[in-house]
Amino acid sequence: MCAERIAPPSPRAALEKACAALKVFPLHGVVVLPGTPTPFHIFEPRYRALVADALRGDRILAVPGLTTMEAAQQLHPPLFPVAGACVIEQEDRYDDGRYDLVVRGVARVRLIQELANEKPYREFRAEVLDDVWPDEGPEALEPDVASLRQLVLELSTRLPPESGAPALAEAVAQMRDASAIADLVAAAAVSEPHARQRVLETLEVERRLELVVEEVAGVVLLLSKGQRPEN
Repeated sequence: MCAERIAPPSPRAALEKACAALKVFPLHGVVVLPGTPTPFHIFEPRYRALVADALRGDRILAVPGLTTMEAAQQLHPPLFPVAGACVIEQEDRYDDGRYDLVVRGVARVRLIQELANEKPYREFRAEVLDDVWPDEGPEALEPDVASLRQLVLELSTRLPPESGAPALAEAVAQMRDASAIADLVAAAAVSEPHARQRVLETLEVERRLELVVEEVAGVVLLLSKGQRPEN
């Protein structure tokens, strides 16, 4: 008789458990949004240790932003309390211990309290943050979603195929979840770090859509004037 195969926990379930001692990989100017992939090259010894521990366990880590560029030089720099938590989807390890990773955002988390440990990297007690929807339900956001779809379509006509904009427009046209649409478009089209952090910190899906619409409209306007948006 074959033993029943037990399915591994979902990334969300793994994250909720990991929030008791969430591993953090702080970076300046980097925001990982839910549902979106991000590549990393891991070379510092403390973060090679973090990745090795994550790969031996739940593959979960969080990427909080540093509050200033100068903070990167500190041993325990101040962090934005809202971070993107992610799961390691792909990893390649070099002989010298470095890693190339692709992580995918799972959810927003709030870092509540830093934990004392003897590890070379930092850990926090954290909580998962859920989307906040209008009282009328997700259907109330359909006009905002339609506006964002139209802007992304217009963006795709002003950028070359290799930019990824046409593929983004096609993906957004097929999606129905307003929260996921806002995060995907922000990950692809919002480059300024503080704007991305605002999107990450905005739990109200209606307001998040508004922020992303404003950002993409600004990019379309610049392109319509023959200017390139600043990175």
